[in-house]
Amino acid sequence: MFINTANMKSLLITFLLISLSSCDDSFEIEELYGYYTPLDYKNTFDTIYLAVNGIYERKVYDKNKKLLLSTTGRWEFENSHRLRFDSFYFNLDDDLVKYPYKVKDSDMSINTYFERVGYGNIRFCVGYYLGENCYQKIIQ
Repeated sequence: MFINTANMKSLLITFLLISLSSCDDSFEIEELYGYYTPLDYKNTFDTIYLAVNGIYERKVYDKNKKLLLSTTGRWEFENSHRLRFDSFYFNLDDDLVKYPYKVKDSDMSINTYFERVGYGNIRFCVGYYLGENCYQKIIQ
C-alpha cells in the first residue's frame, strides 16, 4: 500500500483535529466574558469583547491605528468549550492599509473552541490551521 505525502498530511491533520476536539477543557460561561486580543499580529490590532447577553463587540484597527471596523454580532457558547460567532470578520492579519476593502467581508459564521494555555490563560483560534489566528483573553 502506497501513501503519498498529501494523504499522510491529511491523515495527520484529521488525527490532530479529532484528538484536540475531544480536549478536556471545560469552562463556565462566566469565565469567558471580557476582552480578547490577537496574538502575534503585525498589520492589524483587533479587540473582541464577549458580553454577558450573547453579543460581541469588535473593533479592528490598521497598523496606523486607524479604526476600520466597529461592529457587533451574536456569539454562542455550547458544550462547555465550543464557541460560535455570527457576522464575523475573518481577520487574517491582512495589510489593511494596502487593502482596506478586506475589512468589509464580515458576513460569515465561524465555529471554534476555547482552550486554556499557560497559567490559566483562555484563548480561541480562528485560522485555517491549528494554533493560527489566536485571540487571548486580557486578564484584568
